[in-house]
Amino acid sequence: MTKIEPRRLATTTAAVLTLLGASAPLPALAADDGTPAPRAGAAAMQTGAVWNDPTDTAKQYAIRDHLVALVDGATPGSDIKISAYVLGGSNEPGGTTHKLRDSLVAAHERGVNVQLILDSESSRYWESKNVFTHLAAALAEPTGKGNDSWLRMCPFTPRNPADPNDQDIDSQACLAKDPNETDDWGGVNHNKFYLFSETTGTGTVPVKDVVVQTSANMTTWDAKYAWNDALRVVGNQTLYRAYQGYFELQAAAQADRTKVMSDVRLDTQAGRAKAYFFPRSEDVIVNILKTVDNPVPGQTGPCRGNSAGYGTKGGHTVVRVAIHGVTRNEVAQALAALDTAGCYVDVVYRTMSDEARATLEGSGVTLHQLNSDTWSDTLTSTHSKYALVEGTYNGKADQKIVFTGSHPYTKSALTTNDEALLKWDDSAAGDVPHTPSVYDSYRYNFWAQRAAADAQPQPAPLPQPQP
Repeated sequence: MTKIEPRRLATTTAAVLTLLGASAPLPALAADDGTPAPRAGAAAMQTGAVWNDPTDTAKQYAIRDHLVALVDGATPGSDIKISAYVLGGSNEPGGTTHKLRDSLVAAHERGVNVQLILDSESSRYWESKNVFTHLAAALAEPTGKGNDSWLRMCPFTPRNPADPNDQDIDSQACLAKDPNETDDWGGVNHNKFYLFSETTGTGTVPVKDVVVQTSANMTTWDAKYAWNDALRVVGNQTLYRAYQGYFELQAAAQADRTKVMSDVRLDTQAGRAKAYFFPRSEDVIVNILKTVDNPVPGQTGPCRGNSAGYGTKGGHTVVRVAIHGVTRNEVAQALAALDTAGCYVDVVYRTMSDEARATLEGSGVTLHQLNSDTWSDTLTSTHSKYALVEGTYNGKADQKIVFTGSHPYTKSALTTNDEALLKWDDSAAGDVPHTPSVYDSYRYNFWAQRAAADAQPQPAPLPQPQP
């Protein structure tokens, strides 16, 4: 299905960014237990999305600065747990400070338990290796306040054992078992999540059980040249404990390599949220997309039967994807099948295998490449990994659902890396008051990314096989 109601199209990057930058706050979300949401601007921090904008210098570091606020608001005796691929980022003017690094050290010094699991890339990447060394030393310093802080690194082996500084390395994830230990390709801890057991964050009242799942690494490129998102879920103890349990599995496997895993079955439903963790033996993304295909009662086919205001003008389901990379053709086939079934499928991507691109182009799926191979001041790239479902899902009409995280649609992300995916259901739930502010925020961001992609050069379509 290749046509969509014109009123839903964003025509220019500037127009959509005006929507994203509107001064009025998005409405508050209802709590998972059905209690009324706090009013906008309340002292207690709420669930919501945070975006960087690489086209606006004032907003490029929005995600990093938000994380700094959460760290600075962490109460003494509370926990900060971070699992990340690269924790670097540009230094402040003068080159002697680093906001996130210094905030983490300050939190440790005031008695917060600051615990980090980082991929080995953080110890080698030019922008993060000094941050890594500084944090490792600072968090090992006793504070006299009884807190337990540490930094642990996932393993790696130099391919030249005689040279420990060899940059050509065989890296490993902390938890994911290498599916082929005889080859030269290992995995990584590709996670990008931040857990806070108690923090004031952007408010003045401490809130508990805060999960931040982002697509962003803490690097200059991620801030200045790439589009990223962060979804913050507040006060959801079940979700927090699921992420905490996965973090503890990573820590255990980092210390004892007999505890690595090939299939992490920790999927956890937590109210409107659901967490998925990797590696996995089956394709979670394909399973999700196949669930979109389930017809709703009274409909003979999928992707149909939605009310006005959901999906296309004709009530067809819309699937929007902003994705850093696609190499799993099975995912492309599932998206193509949805398009064929009557859904409108719209994809912004950075890189994609020829096989996956041929599958999508051949089915008529709309593709927009948002990619720059250089650190360009005029071209940007998507680093997001989200999918939005507006319409039918799991046999229900009028759904608005976000899937986001660190997980790209690549083979290594499924079987070889440590990754996380977070679902947020913004659909109405019976008589519970609810405003779909998270979903709408993601939809506006998708429109902005799509407009940015369409303003950049696009690749020529691949030749299609002749019948």
